[in-house]
Amino acid sequence: MFNNTFMLDRLSKQKEEIENMIRNYQNPQQPVNNFITTGQTPSKDLIEWRILNENEEVDNLYVNNKTLFVGDSMMVLKGVDGSLEKWEIKKIFPIDKKDEKINALEEEIKKLKEMINNEHAEPTSTTSKRIKSNANVDGDVDGKSETNSESVSNEE
Repeated sequence: MFNNTFMLDRLSKQKEEIENMIRNYQNPQQPVNNFITTGQTPSKDLIEWRILNENEEVDNLYVNNKTLFVGDSMMVLKGVDGSLEKWEIKKIFPIDKKDEKINALEEEIKKLKEMINNEHAEPTSTTSKRIKSNANVDGDVDGKSETNSESVSNEE
């Protein structure tokens, strides 16, 4: 008998909970407005911000407040009176130290290739050869260069 009353009480409580849930779903509550309005006029320093779509022209858009339009390559500040201020913007992506080192090395390789190409383009004008180079321990260098020249005579 004890088990039956316990089970009946338990089922009654579950039935009440289910009925409460059904009532809540039948009478949904209105969403809560979390915005606080103080009735004050917006400050002159307040600027609205909007993302500019590709096909939108800022000149033709109506604004209630001073509005900053931001696009992929341009930023425009439009006043209520229709005045416009425009800026070009450029996206910069962060790079880590490895990428910085790679970029520096690629630039150095490019400069060295240019130097090599310029060196091969210059004509060789002298025929002097370096024969000997004697250096002593103190670092003094005694170098001698010789030039080979032959005289040519026109004897017929």
